[in-house]
Amino acid sequence: MMIEEIVKGESKTVEFKVMLPKDSEKYIKTIVAFANSQGGQLVVGVDDRTREVVGVDEENLFRVMDSISNAVSDSCVPQIVPNVEPQTVDGKTVIVVTVAPGPNRPYYVKLAGKKGIL
Repeated sequence: MMIEEIVKGESKTVEFKVMLPKDSEKYIKTIVAFANSQGGQLVVGVDDRTREVVGVDEENLFRVMDSISNAVSDSCVPQIVPNVEPQTVDGKTVIVVTVAPGPNRPYYVKLAGKKGIL
């Protein structure tokens, strides 16, 4: 993720979160939508309104990355395996969750069932 990409803002394949929501369903739906379409990136540590790179606290970085991986693994059917990695943008660390287009569509949030497919 480059600063130039962040300046362009959100799109159908890029979504920003200033911080990870406590309710994982809020971002799991985005992950599922990416897997059901052409893929995409969820970037944690960027303000979606101002596009300011705020970063993720280094102290919590790996805990947040594990939380994302676990939530995706526990909540998505069929299983989605995103690439979750830290990246430095503008001198700050953000988490980039890259989701490839899924080969086993449709994907859905386990609790919502297939009726909840986006």
